[in-house]
Amino acid sequence: MSGSGEMRQHPERAIVRRVIDEGLADVAVDTNPLAIALGMRIVSASEGRVCMGYVVGAPFTQGNGFVQGGIISAMLDFGMVFAAFSQVSAESSVTTVSQTTNYFRPVLAGELFVEAELEKAGRMLINARAVLRDTSGKLQASATAPIAVIKNVAAT
Repeated sequence: MSGSGEMRQHPERAIVRRVIDEGLADVAVDTNPLAIALGMRIVSASEGRVCMGYVVGAPFTQGNGFVQGGIISAMLDFGMVFAAFSQVSAESSVTTVSQTTNYFRPVLAGELFVEAELEKAGRMLINARAVLRDTSGKLQASATAPIAVIKNVAAT
């Protein structure tokens, strides 16, 4: 394929589409090192919505034992991006333009869940929101983001 100019589907779009199209649940995400390190999985997905599960360990905590804020933002971003990938063509990718994250309480390491959904999906811009909850369902943090739809570049 090198130099062929053939477009390659983004691997995260491929996995979320497979989950939706095949009706799968609780699928491990191995598309990048951070996803693997966070034990990320797609718990469920439908058009414009995803529920992601994480197992956050000690390497992602601050000295006081709470999950570092950037990791919380990253988990919320993953959720919104995966929800956006459910709505774009195989020839497209997405990228977060900006993100506003609100932290409601200190987050403890362990199992966490992100529920993300699209508020509006346009041709070039998608607006998404997400919430982070612990295993008891208690709200920990939330985020909103505009996500740009971009064309995949040819594989080189």
